[in-house]
Amino acid sequence: MPFKCIGDEELSNLREVIESGELWRGVRGNFVARFEEAMCSHLNRRYVYAVNSGTSANEAAVAGLGLEPGDEVICPATAPIFVSLPVFSAGCIPVFADVDPRTLIISPNGIESRISDRTRAIVVVHLFGQPAPMDEIMAVAHKHNLMVVEDCAQAYDCYYKGRKVGTIGDVACFSLQQSKHITSGEGGFIATDDPEIYKRAVLYSNAGMPWYLYNLEPPKSSPVAGIPTRGHFAFGHNHRMSELQGAVALAQLAKIERFNAMRKQLVAIIEEELDGCPGILLAHVYPGTQPNYWTYPVQLNPDETALTAARVHHLCLDEEGIGVGYYHEINYLEHVFQEVERKRMTPFGLPLPEHVHYQLGLCPNAEDAAKRTLLFSVHHSHDPEVLRKQVQALRRTLERHV
Repeated sequence: MPFKCIGDEELSNLREVIESGELWRGVRGNFVARFEEAMCSHLNRRYVYAVNSGTSANEAAVAGLGLEPGDEVICPATAPIFVSLPVFSAGCIPVFADVDPRTLIISPNGIESRISDRTRAIVVVHLFGQPAPMDEIMAVAHKHNLMVVEDCAQAYDCYYKGRKVGTIGDVACFSLQQSKHITSGEGGFIATDDPEIYKRAVLYSNAGMPWYLYNLEPPKSSPVAGIPTRGHFAFGHNHRMSELQGAVALAQLAKIERFNAMRKQLVAIIEEELDGCPGILLAHVYPGTQPNYWTYPVQLNPDETALTAARVHHLCLDEEGIGVGYYHEINYLEHVFQEVERKRMTPFGLPLPEHVHYQLGLCPNAEDAAKRTLLFSVHHSHDPEVLRKQVQALRRTLERHV
């Protein structure tokens, strides 16, 4: 049976918000601030700031770094596009690095090969819920004096050598979108131990108004020629999380251990049913890591089959009546980046440096591995037996064609 993941606890919190008549957080709010405090404890980080979407969290994290226009930020070639587009929003240049073909996670060598004299930061995505090789990545960052953003949208409660991901880099961003480990429908947050990153993220997400918590002192606005000013100290959007979102997010966080356990059960079904399956490589796990999968990736073994993931999906759908997900998120191949390449200018009018390109062949490991990667959703609401039938259908398909 499907697992019910949204229920009485969320409804009770939402009822409290509705009855209060206060649906926005204001300077502090109730449920949003409580969620931020609870997440600080959950992650053991000093500052958390909640926003209205995961993409807004990515933007806040990059804005929190205090970069200058034209600075370069190295991003993985394979990631949701919400990772790289926020770099444009900061007036900076996304530079794509190649990945480990076993995991589609950005590689230390790929990062090193893309560093220029304008590189200022790296965005590391713990893709699918598999922690990245952080020791090696942090060594590259320290060598070149680069800041590190951990994108944990798909990676709640994953561990790298005993540390939760999201606690290793300078700042982390998380998503609360419907498909994630916990949800408020849409939503997200940043987490950091650096008060300056926190303050810049708040300014960016709150129309430049310094509504800081954690006993941080805000600047005071001054009148101009006797005319009062409201106190907008920097450029920013209104990306504040609403009390309705905070109410749901707080209830969800209290359930995360149950959700994690359900996801592990679903992963066990996939690994059991595909054990020894011809043409299949199960998810690669880095030593010293504990994944908590958002989606479970398997790859077609190029030593055993020339089939692509998209072809396998269609074969399975035609022959079994059940499809299988396949990977399709190489950022620089998307139309928006192809247009930037054609115009040699970012969407905000910044010239693209001569050494930066967004072309086919830029990251060969990413391009090759993406074509071979199949995906199974392991959302905690899924019916285990429905997933089992999907995995069995894939196995039967491969047994016929490999």
